[in-house]
Amino acid sequence: MGGAAVTIIGGGPAGLAAAHEAQRLGAAVRVVERGLQVGGLARTVEFANHRFDVGPHRFYTTNDEVRRFFIDHAGGDVLRVRRLTRIRLGARYFDYPLTPVATALGLGPLECLRILASYAAAGLRRGASQPPATFEDWVVAAFGRRLFEVFFRTYTEKVWGIPCREIGADWAAQRIRGLGLGAALANAFGQRRAIKTLADEFLYPRRGAGSVYEAIAARLRAGGAAVELGCIVEAVDRDGSRVTAITTRDGQGRRETRPVDRLMSSAPLSDLLAMLSPPPPQDVLAACGALRYRSHLAVNLIVAGNPFPDNWIYVHSPDLRAARIANYRNFSPDMAPDEATSPITVEYFCFAGDATWRMTDDALLDLARAELAAMGFSAAGPGGAPAAGFVVRSAGAYPVIDVAHADHIAAIRAWLSQFANLLPIGRTGLFRYNNQDHAIATGLLGARTMLGHGRFDPWQVNIDAAYIEAGQAA
Repeated sequence: MGGAAVTIIGGGPAGLAAAHEAQRLGAAVRVVERGLQVGGLARTVEFANHRFDVGPHRFYTTNDEVRRFFIDHAGGDVLRVRRLTRIRLGARYFDYPLTPVATALGLGPLECLRILASYAAAGLRRGASQPPATFEDWVVAAFGRRLFEVFFRTYTEKVWGIPCREIGADWAAQRIRGLGLGAALANAFGQRRAIKTLADEFLYPRRGAGSVYEAIAARLRAGGAAVELGCIVEAVDRDGSRVTAITTRDGQGRRETRPVDRLMSSAPLSDLLAMLSPPPPQDVLAACGALRYRSHLAVNLIVAGNPFPDNWIYVHSPDLRAARIANYRNFSPDMAPDEATSPITVEYFCFAGDATWRMTDDALLDLARAELAAMGFSAAGPGGAPAAGFVVRSAGAYPVIDVAHADHIAAIRAWLSQFANLLPIGRTGLFRYNNQDHAIATGLLGARTMLGHGRFDPWQVNIDAAYIEAGQAA
């Protein structure tokens, strides 16, 4: 469609995929990114010659087009990484996915019998009960009450900050659909099933997840697109059901209003609607106000040696505030300058503005060092001094899929459907907990829809079982 122009808010996986596809289809492209780097939550940050992702980012997909897109922009320099992940529960470590022998040895025979009895009881109730309404209901039906209490409750509530009975069942179905205790045991004994949660291999760019998005941005610029960093969108003007202009502010505080032909946005959905002028109807604003986002703190440290062999460890222990720790040396050796040190991320989840979010960077670094030590890992850098590090704060990083969110999203979607030149994409733009591959797919499909090359619904990506994958990376 010659002469078309597409403006994209957000330079993460979805926004850059959309920009790439729009440019390929002949449109003039402008990407507006508030951060100083592209990649969004999948960016890679360099510090003291070490490279850190904003939390661990594995890439896995069965979508051939998305896989080719990712590998092509990685310049073919992609590693196939054998996944090693564990759960820390109390002072013990368990293989994840769970293996029967290791789990039995860790929990003891009596606890294992309780788990199996609880699973059997859940099976007796499964056929007669109503479909699960909450995350707690879903997991209890799939695994039994006892395993839910032992392995799921603490970690899930640590990440999301609300009780499991307030988290929607559709989040569990999206993230671990097809997985139950029987499926986990079958995989452990070699009867492979297609379940993404159990995937044992993934793709990873040699110099970090963000290198893919830096390459996309470079290609966009080479093709004439504008990729503007440090540029904050303050307002989106509309005339009825058509957006007409956006107002941006750069790092020097300069404001500029420019017309838009077509607008795609991976900004948080509630932020997008709050920027509209004139504003949406009151019921739509109320639905937006009811949406919640969980924020993320990546506390990054350079530690001596290689403290653990895992790609990442889930921290289920209730006595620790960390939710996960990742070791990027175990993703790619090129994430560190040599073998003497490892780049480690300790992850904390919070709500923007709460007590954890308000902690200073120094306090967070001290907390992460102390919790690494409590887990039995050294938090010392070269020479024995406390590990050097820095903090990356991501406000509103994860949409909270609570029991009420579906009704709010339905009201917002119904109102947005009237717009012919405005389309949300990506994780926070669609208020869906998506992975990199899903975010890329929403961008590709959204650009085609926006430019009249088919009618695709980005809201539907990741609902279908085709995105529940397992096996070897390809």
